[in-house]
Amino acid sequence: MNRKIIAVLLSVMMLLTATSALAMTPGTYTGVAKGMFDGLTVEVTVTEDAITDVKVTEYQETAPGWPALEKIPADIVAAQTVEVDDVSGATMSSKGVKAAVRAALTEAGAAETDFAAAAETAIELAPDYYPVMGSFEVPETWDESYDVVVVGGGFAGLAAAYGAATNSEDSVVLVEKLSTTGGNSAINGGQYAAYTSKEAARLQQEFNLVPDTPEKHIEDTMNGGDLMSNEALVRLMVYSSPAFFDILLDHGLVIRNTLARPGGHYGYRTYVTKEQVGSDITNLQAEMLRETSATVELNTKMVEIYRTRDEANRVVGIRAATKDGYKNIEAKKGVILATGGFSSNVPMRKTQVPYLDESQPTTNIKAASTGEGIYLAQAIGANTMQMSNIQRYPWADPTNGVLDKYAVWPFTGPSYGVIYVDYQGLRYVNEGDRRDVCANAAVATGFPSCYAIFTEPVVTFTTPEEIAAGVEEGRVLKADTLAELADKINAVEIKGQYPSVTAENLEETVKKHNQYIDDQIDPDFGKVMAPTMVKMEEGPYYAIPNFPSVHHTMGGLVIDTKTRVIDIYGNVIPGLYAAGEVTGGVHGTNRLGSNADADACGIGYLSGYLVTNNEEYPDFIPAE
Repeated sequence: MNRKIIAVLLSVMMLLTATSALAMTPGTYTGVAKGMFDGLTVEVTVTEDAITDVKVTEYQETAPGWPALEKIPADIVAAQTVEVDDVSGATMSSKGVKAAVRAALTEAGAAETDFAAAAETAIELAPDYYPVMGSFEVPETWDESYDVVVVGGGFAGLAAAYGAATNSEDSVVLVEKLSTTGGNSAINGGQYAAYTSKEAARLQQEFNLVPDTPEKHIEDTMNGGDLMSNEALVRLMVYSSPAFFDILLDHGLVIRNTLARPGGHYGYRTYVTKEQVGSDITNLQAEMLRETSATVELNTKMVEIYRTRDEANRVVGIRAATKDGYKNIEAKKGVILATGGFSSNVPMRKTQVPYLDESQPTTNIKAASTGEGIYLAQAIGANTMQMSNIQRYPWADPTNGVLDKYAVWPFTGPSYGVIYVDYQGLRYVNEGDRRDVCANAAVATGFPSCYAIFTEPVVTFTTPEEIAAGVEEGRVLKADTLAELADKINAVEIKGQYPSVTAENLEETVKKHNQYIDDQIDPDFGKVMAPTMVKMEEGPYYAIPNFPSVHHTMGGLVIDTKTRVIDIYGNVIPGLYAAGEVTGGVHGTNRLGSNADADACGIGYLSGYLVTNNEEYPDFIPAE
């Protein structure tokens, strides 16, 4: 006879034997036990071999236990066992009811083992099931096929494509919607944060600076974002940033002979590129990428991400719009999103921060920072985080919101002695504080412009020729005395208004700040008075008008430490990766200046490496 049939027959015989052993005296019996409190009383009605009714007749239980007084009796009758599940939140009352029922059954003549079998697990009303997210249609054939598809040609995308192409034999394509690579990264200020580099020791020795540490860079970044950053992602940025910076240096990146400490940083870790513009880096990245086997496709805009709805539920490619129509591009190993933020997408940013409306300018290229990478990923289930964390750049051109090369000087200058004053010539903030603090303080002055004050010996990170060019363009104001500088500031209209800086205020402000440098303490705003600061003691004096402009979106797609995108259920989306401003979690509530390059370049390069190397970390990421 078949063994399965024998097993079934034995089970039936055991059940019949157990049932026939029951010989209770039919009737209704009372049982008493302690639930949450004493005196929980039940009446149990039985036949010779079954429980037909259970009622709670007396109790002292409080409201949280009441659900058990109805559910447990009903479950016992339905399951014909006392061993039913307790009611969540009413455990003591549940156990009291069951103890009282057991007492009544004993009185009726039931054995201790009767009605003691484990109850069958009930079918859950809402089982662990969620709708499958993905594309309704996925191409059966592809117009193009690559191992890795990188979307976006800024810092992060160029670094990701380079990382993938140079660390594997895989085929790689970078698609960029604009007519050239670079995007918003190209108009960045050319400031790159790295706790160390091949140039670090030389610069630290030349300027007598204390060497930085990765722990300090992590700490400053976490504090700068109000501890709302994902520390594991911050760690990735801090360790990957110098690795890629050295690659840039090896390929000829030229930096200025300075090592800065911008606001929010308390280590000297910010390198400045030769022309103080992001294109110094993106142009070099493009040259580096041309030396690899990677393909670059310009004027190619991603319009859909393909994710299968089968068991794999994997991202397998993208749909792109070109001048010649649409095409489908397969990604055998993965798609890396490096599409940037959404600061130019007014409806998108207004959804998060309503006052950042059409009246607020942005520092970014309007055609670039449009956010479609985020919502196309959301369409296949990607999760987002901290989308309302939108940063304003405090030192943009107040007339148009542009972040030009002169707007970089107030950012670089706090540790050198640059002073910020308001429309009356008074300091209004700790110049070494975070960007959000500086931006909010500027807005709180009530005037549409503030001013960065300096002399040539202060801004050693720039050149006399560059200062002269700024004066010639009218962007930088120059005077031989502070009284004359006040007059020149007051003569420049800013959005229909004129400032009212007084010579007395400006002279007293500079005098005080000089004394604070001598005393190494700032009693007014608590700025850390760095030993690199230079006093302003003689002219010519200079001023740069500036005011906050929408700049960086710290929120974005949720990624893990393998740069994999996470969906709304908390699961990895297979085949989808992301890096740079399209992601959230690295900067928390506020991004420290020069961390954008570190994040996008470092984690971008890392993502390309991970996708093509079975998600195994490279040597520059130390073990936890």
